[in-house]
Amino acid sequence: MSSLDVVTLGAVADLSWGDTAVTKKSYVVEGPRFRAFSASGPDGELPYFDYDRTGVVVSAIGANAGTTWLATGKWSCIKNTIRFFSRDEDVADTRYLYWATRQSGTWPLRGSAQPFISQGDARKVEIALPPIEEQRRIALTLCSLDEKAEANRRAIVLLQEIAQARFIQWREESPVDHIETFGTFASVFGGATPRTNNAEYWEGDLAWATPTDVTRLASPYLFSTSRMITDAGLRSCTAVMHPPGTILMTSRATIGAFAVNRIPMATNQGFIAVQPREDADRWFLFEEMRSRVPEFLDNANGSTFMEISRGRFKELPLAVPERSAVAQLDRELASLHEKSAQLAREIVKLTVLRDTLLPALLSGSMRAQGLERVNS
Repeated sequence: MSSLDVVTLGAVADLSWGDTAVTKKSYVVEGPRFRAFSASGPDGELPYFDYDRTGVVVSAIGANAGTTWLATGKWSCIKNTIRFFSRDEDVADTRYLYWATRQSGTWPLRGSAQPFISQGDARKVEIALPPIEEQRRIALTLCSLDEKAEANRRAIVLLQEIAQARFIQWREESPVDHIETFGTFASVFGGATPRTNNAEYWEGDLAWATPTDVTRLASPYLFSTSRMITDAGLRSCTAVMHPPGTILMTSRATIGAFAVNRIPMATNQGFIAVQPREDADRWFLFEEMRSRVPEFLDNANGSTFMEISRGRFKELPLAVPERSAVAQLDRELASLHEKSAQLAREIVKLTVLRDTLLPALLSGSMRAQGLERVNS
C-alpha cells in the first residue's frame, strides 16, 4: 500500500446525498421506469432518472449502512443514500472507486442503535490510487467476475421458471392415483439448537443451517452454512444430520423459503426437513411444496411469529399420481435442477475468487495485468 498514491474519496469523486425529498412511496410499477436505489439497494423504479452514467450508491443508514452498489445506465438514488462518481475518469476510474470502497470496514459508521454514515466522513475515506491503466484493469477483472455470476443468476431464474411451469402442466395432465399425507409419503423432520453457551458444541465440522442461510440464497441449493457444530453439539439436542438431497423449508417467521442441501447438514428448529423415501420423488415433492406455500401459511399459527408445525404439515393431504408419471417428472426436472445447481456452485466459486483477488489487487501485492484469463 505504501507504494501507491493514497487520496481521499472527496478529492477525486463528486459525492453527495441521494435525493432526500424522495422515498420508496414514489416508486412506480407501470409506465416508463428507471432503476432506483434506496438504503436497501436497487429495490424499486421511478418514472424518471437523475443520472445517465456509471456511479456508486452507498447505503447511508440502518442495517445495510456501508453497503455499496454499482449503478450503470439510467438511475436515481433516494433518501438515506450517498452517491458518488469520479470527477475525472482519466485520474480515477469510477468502477475502480466502487471496488476500492467495497471492502468491509471502509466506511466509518456513527451511531449505535441506528448506524449511519456522515457525508463528511465519506469524503475522508482514503483510497489507494494506482495508475489509471491499472485501475481500469482491476475494475475490468473484478467486474467481469461479477458479470459472470450475474449471468448465472439470470440463467438460474429461467431454469427455475421452466421447472415450475413444467410441474404445473404435469399436475394438470397427470391423473391422481391415490391420496396420502406428506407424513406418510416422506420422512419429515424438525430441527434443534445445541446450547449456545457451551463452546464444546460449536465451531466443529458439521454444517448446521438456520433460516438465514436459506432466505439469503439466490437459488434453492445450499452448499454451506454460516454456523458449524461439533459431534457433541449434535448429540446434545434432537437435531439430526440430513443427507444431501433433503428438502429444507423454513417453517417459522418466514414460511416457505426452500433449499435442497448439497452436503450433509443439520438444521435448527426453524425448518421442516423432508426426505423422500424414493429418490425419484424428490423433485415432485420439492415442486409440490413450493406450489403450496399459501396453503402452508393458512395452516400456520402463533402469537410471537407465525409457524407451521411439523405435525400439521405431516397431516396435509398429498395427491399422488401413478409411479410412472412421478418418474417421468423426475427425469425432466432433475436435469433442470442439476444445471441450476451447477450454475449456483459456479457463483460460489466466482465470488470466492473475486473476494480473494480484491484485497490483493487493491493493495498492489498483485497486478491485474496478466489476469485476462480470468475474464475468458
